[in-house]
Amino acid sequence: MAKTDGFRAQHDDIVGAVKKIGLMLDPAALARDASEVRKALSQLSGKLKVHLAMEDKSLYPSLMSNPDDKVKMLATRYASEMGSLSATFGSYSAKWTTSTSIQQNAAAFIDETRKLFDVLAKRIQRENTELYVLADRAG
Repeated sequence: MAKTDGFRAQHDDIVGAVKKIGLMLDPAALARDASEVRKALSQLSGKLKVHLAMEDKSLYPSLMSNPDDKVKMLATRYASEMGSLSATFGSYSAKWTTSTSIQQNAAAFIDETRKLFDVLAKRIQRENTELYVLADRAG
């Protein structure tokens, strides 16, 4: 079992939640009822918070104490970048706290959601192919 298997499984859960929400991004449907997408966003938020906390508390500190400078530098860069992604998601979540806010601004919600999900997908891809590969090699 690789060191990052649990993190990769969390990524799969997050990607599944993102896809589920992506299927709900219909402006007319959201203008009528956004309760299901709001519920799905809450579930995604929970998954992300757990994942980020685990990375912050175990993965990054472990990699930052690695004797290999390349490992330390990459972990430091990812930890720094994660702070901005976490803040972006926090601002997004604070803006779309209710079904009503989504219903009243469905087009803006869809636009912001797609942009955020694009950033998140790229981040997950980079972690899976760069950071986690290095972490597994570093032991």
